[in-house]
Amino acid sequence: MRLIGHRGCPAHAPENTVAAVERAVEHVDMVEIDVQRCGSGELVVFHDEALTRLTGADGLVRETDWETLRDLRVDGSDEGIPLLSELLDAVPPSVGVNVELKHAGMAGEVVAELSGRGNEFLVSSFESDALREVRERSDVPLAYLFAEEWAKSLATATDLGCAYVHPLYTLLLEVGDESRVDEAHGLGFEVNAWTVPTREEVEELRGRGVDGVIVDDWRLV
Repeated sequence: MRLIGHRGCPAHAPENTVAAVERAVEHVDMVEIDVQRCGSGELVVFHDEALTRLTGADGLVRETDWETLRDLRVDGSDEGIPLLSELLDAVPPSVGVNVELKHAGMAGEVVAELSGRGNEFLVSSFESDALREVRERSDVPLAYLFAEEWAKSLATATDLGCAYVHPLYTLLLEVGDESRVDEAHGLGFEVNAWTVPTREEVEELRGRGVDGVIVDDWRLV
């Protein structure tokens, strides 16, 4: 079962930062990061649309230029918001990277940034258009993210040509739906569950045959 560090495992360092990735890579098979475009066009690694929760600053990432973003600190630490290129540089080739696209319109630049690096990559998103744009430009494996509508989501993943599905972990633990992992496998998908909060649930998912778990703390696995 693959261990994927959600946002670089924020239990150990501020999420989606170089420090988080550098600490996680010794413990995980893959790191998951969130990518969006900032106000001046650069691709930055940051989860929220708004800056407030993580930096205390006002405004939205998409409306804030890189010159301003680069001076902000994340979660009261000394860590800044990284560019996608900076964060990828911190991941050794032996560790995979799950790049989650927060919106469409970045595919060309993301594919170019991944090209030539030795890591295993997969690109995930809740946004079908974002994944479709990547598929038109690259054969990098895709993962469809979803939190509800199991059957409809599998159909969407099939339509997009995904290699993976990334369901909210509770969808795989619901009473009466114990065969969902097998169903996804039967359709040709590998299954990575997000974001699993406890060791007990990790072990239950392992027993159901998931291929990977996305966690905030590598000690859960």
